[in-house]
Amino acid sequence: MIHIEILRVNNLSKKYTNGENIFYALKNINFSVKKGEFVAITGKSGSGKSTLLHILSGLDSKDEGEVIIDNQNIFELNDNDLTIFRRKNIGIIYQFYNLLPMLDVKENILMPTLLDKRKVNKKRFNELIKTLDLDNKLDSMPNDLSGGQQQRTAIGRALINRPKILFADEPTGNLDSKNTKKIMKLLEYYNKKFKQTIIMVTHDNALARRCDRNIVIKDGKIIKDEYKKTNKKK
Repeated sequence: MIHIEILRVNNLSKKYTNGENIFYALKNINFSVKKGEFVAITGKSGSGKSTLLHILSGLDSKDEGEVIIDNQNIFELNDNDLTIFRRKNIGIIYQFYNLLPMLDVKENILMPTLLDKRKVNKKRFNELIKTLDLDNKLDSMPNDLSGGQQQRTAIGRALINRPKILFADEPTGNLDSKNTKKIMKLLEYYNKKFKQTIIMVTHDNALARRCDRNIVIKDGKIIKDEYKKTNKKK
């Protein structure tokens, strides 16, 4: 089986200065991810895991190093080109949903497609909303939805363009245990069925154990990079 590299991170560092003091949020991060992997990034609060995810997804800047997605160094792109690249190649799920309150469920899900001036793939859309169990909520506004329904809408928005990588920042952190199970099953379904590459930040070690791989961050550095026993270690 050929494993295609979809993401490579080379010597990535992010620092903050406070007077003469320099604080490294990330220090010399190096790793790669193959297409179809489901990777968890874990670590204590303040370890740098969310900072790492935001840089990988192009939401935050870096001080040193490279982030290469599908052979494109994303920080060689200007702001406009990076925005277009992200819209076409990257999906993001946040802990707090970030839905647009003036748009209904259908409009929120289709927003990336419409912004990119793509024709809506009706078959893909219908399959997606059925999988997300949102068939009867398409006309509903975000404020009329439960937390689980809002997060499923956010997942639909992130997946509608079949991104090269789906980044998830604590996607179950704001949900109860029942909805946490639903969201995790959805992510696992898309990972298995469509070989969707997923990189998920989580503080929940039980969720991390369900992923193919767990990268542990401490003080801005990778201290552990473990694969499931069923997978070969790199």
